[in-house]
Amino acid sequence: IDQHRTFNGEIGYFVDQVCWGKGIATQAVKKLERIGFDELNLERIEIFTDIRHKASEKVAIKCGYKKEGVMRKAIKTGKSYYDAFLYAKVK
Repeated sequence: IDQHRTFNGEIGYFVDQVCWGKGIATQAVKKLERIGFDELNLERIEIFTDIRHKASEKVAIKCGYKKEGVMRKAIKTGKSYYDAFLYAKVK
């Protein structure tokens, strides 16, 4: 939850390769979304996905999040920066 915009939350996920394809991230996003909207009274939840990782993007889409744009150099891995897609869902 953003401390300056308490109506806004963010969900992030990382699934170990041995667990890929089992729906774990999708289930987690749906549960966290319910908590965010129903218990924390969030109005908006965001998911940022590395543009190189199509599986993460599929999770956001499968959970009903809408692509809002590209955030340039939003992810840092080691000494390199990568772009991210911004997905969001509003109550």
